Amino acid sequence: MRLTGAERLGRAADGDAILDGHPVEVKRATSKTLNQVRAVKYLPIAVYFEPRGEWYVVPAHSVVVAVSQRVRGQHTENPFESATLNLRSLEEFKIPRPDRLRDATLEAVRASAHHPELLAEMQSVLRESRALADATLDRVRALIRKLGLVGE
Repeated sequence: MRLTGAERLGRAADGDAILDGHPVEVKRATSKTLNQVRAVKYLPIAVYFEPRGEWYVVPAHSVVVAVSQRVRGQHTENPFESATLNLRSLEEFKIPRPDRLRDATLEAVRASAHHPELLAEMQSVLRESRALADATLDRVRALIRKLGLVGE
């Protein structure tokens, strides 16, 4: 964050940092696998690949495109909720120098803003996922009570 002037955000659901009023996910990768990518948030992702000291900045719409190629998510059926990505497939988003990180991140924000329909769809996916979770919790909890399994 010191490279960009970004500030930490309080709620993880809102992103990890805020740069000039724009929320951003920040990830640290120790291998070429990027874990728990949440495309449903529709946020650009700044990735620090620790072994090589490399930075990647992936626009939100490109995150959605990459995740849409998955059949299922990481530990979930819905890939938009959480997925893994391979940094090899994100080479085009590598930042040549750390001093370009701020500009690249702001450009990713601007580029993703050109796809408001994709943002709206991710918001819809998130609402539907929450509704499904609520409905299934209600059904299963009711069944547990009915079967007398509460307290086990």
